Amino acid sequence: MTQFWLSLWFKMAALPRFAFQALAVVISAFLAVLVFVFGKERRSVTLTNLKMCFPNVSGLQRVLWCLHHMYLYLRTFLDRGWLWAGNAQVVQQRVHFENLEFLKTQLADGQPAILLAPHFLGLDAAWSRLTMEVDMVTMYSNQKNLVLNDLILKGRAAYGNPVLLSRQEGIRPLVQAMKKGRPLYYLPDMDFGEKDSVFVDFFGHKAATVTAVSRLSRLLKAKVIPVTTRYESGQYFVTVHPAIDGFPTDDDVESTQRVNHHIEVWVQKNVPQYLWLHKRFKTRPAGEAKIY
Repeated sequence: MTQFWLSLWFKMAALPRFAFQALAVVISAFLAVLVFVFGKERRSVTLTNLKMCFPNVSGLQRVLWCLHHMYLYLRTFLDRGWLWAGNAQVVQQRVHFENLEFLKTQLADGQPAILLAPHFLGLDAAWSRLTMEVDMVTMYSNQKNLVLNDLILKGRAAYGNPVLLSRQEGIRPLVQAMKKGRPLYYLPDMDFGEKDSVFVDFFGHKAATVTAVSRLSRLLKAKVIPVTTRYESGQYFVTVHPAIDGFPTDDDVESTQRVNHHIEVWVQKNVPQYLWLHKRFKTRPAGEAKIY
């Protein structure tokens, strides 16, 4: 059954651009309403996150953000059909750098680098487009569905010469790849539990946040270059930000807090496109009640 839906998905992605866009908008809008109405847990998680992070915004605005977010989540998911199909020309036509030369300038000195990619919904589009320009390394989490897991790995390796490492492989292969000159494309803002994490503020609430960015930056003397992506009408726009100045400090908690503050700034500029469906505050400090 999984194979059938995947085949249908890729056939849809192969449609002419206008036809695909029109169909994707209708499907995403329809499914977003269904998820909002019947997906109680997903709706609850999204609205809870938005209420915690934007307590002074009206309830109506949070509902509208929630609906918009679900639509964009589904819409950008459908785009992975053409994104992972292996047609580099299509990706280049639909995923645009706003300052590619700035990235190349920052990488030109050969210093190890971490490309910091917060969980905006276009992060896979940015990855695919970046692999056409830079040989990178990244880490992934295995999916329970083996067919889907294989699809994701092949899709993310469709262009260039990237190295994809499972989290189960540990940090050594990652460090070795970075020492050989590969920038790390790293997603810093998911709740992976208390292991290797510290509790730092995210929109005023404690969130378990991994310290890997700070630790790897210090270990390899790597610069940290944020990369954010926004979606607009079937196209993606990748922005490369200046390397974070004076990073890391000697304190992993302080450095990790700095990363979260940067993410807060970017989120406020583009609220619906951040990954609110994720249980960002699932792990709680000792003695605090569960949120979800």
